Amino acid sequence: MRVHISVDMEGVSGVADAADTTLGAPHYEYCRRLMTAECNAAVEGCFEAGASEVIVNDSHGTMLNLLQEQLDPRVKVVRGRTKSLGMMQGLSRDCDASMFVGYHAAAGHDDGVLNHTMRGRDVQGVFLNDEPAGELRLNAAMAGTMGVPIVLVSGDDVVCGEASDCLGNVEAVEVKRAIDKYTALSLHPTRAQEAIREGARRALGRLADFTAYTVGSPTTLRVAWNSTSIAALCENIPGVKRVGSREVEYTSADYVELYRLLRVMLSLAASAAAAPYSYD
Repeated sequence: MRVHISVDMEGVSGVADAADTTLGAPHYEYCRRLMTAECNAAVEGCFEAGASEVIVNDSHGTMLNLLQEQLDPRVKVVRGRTKSLGMMQGLSRDCDASMFVGYHAAAGHDDGVLNHTMRGRDVQGVFLNDEPAGELRLNAAMAGTMGVPIVLVSGDDVVCGEASDCLGNVEAVEVKRAIDKYTALSLHPTRAQEAIREGARRALGRLADFTAYTVGSPTTLRVAWNSTSIAALCENIPGVKRVGSREVEYTSADYVELYRLLRVMLSLAASAAAAPYSYD
């Protein structure tokens, strides 16, 4: 049994503020240890359930967060940001299951802790066929193109609800409750890790219960940006239509194409945000 794990950071127990997840901020080093420990908990649960191989993808920010020397020595780890499949790198058709550890709610979703979609400063919302899509849904649909089911999601109560609504009987492991976007009521790390380990073991123990998540085809991807300038920049990509002052969309029967296009648009947004002001 081959298992893929995508590990984000905002949904980790104890993480509550953006500074907790930002390289160089005072609490970042502590929180990356918590992230690594929750990843290990999921890995342990997988092997307890009979997994023969576990592949972990570091899926947060720079994608250089997990402390590899502290990870379970049985895993293989994908680190680095230049990835065609982004948060789902390492996934392949021969995987039997994928898990989302440390995930967070979509942009604007019910005050979920650190809720955002891909780039919080630039993205107001992402939609698939006019339905809201956070990172959970976008990545689950990517796995669905390979026939791989998502069997576990861990994070706050809001993302767990999002997971149940999107994926049905997924193993949803709540490690904290959202009070506000920047405030959480968290389990002790040891309790959170125990819950994730047990959840991973249970999920793989009932693997036959899960089916891969898919979206209707053709699929229309719509992105609402925070800036009219980013929308104008994305309109230069062949096939991308501007459908509002801050919104663009693209339709394709190939979801992998859509997913990769979204990553390209996010890179354009990042470059636009980093550009210096000029009055020439």
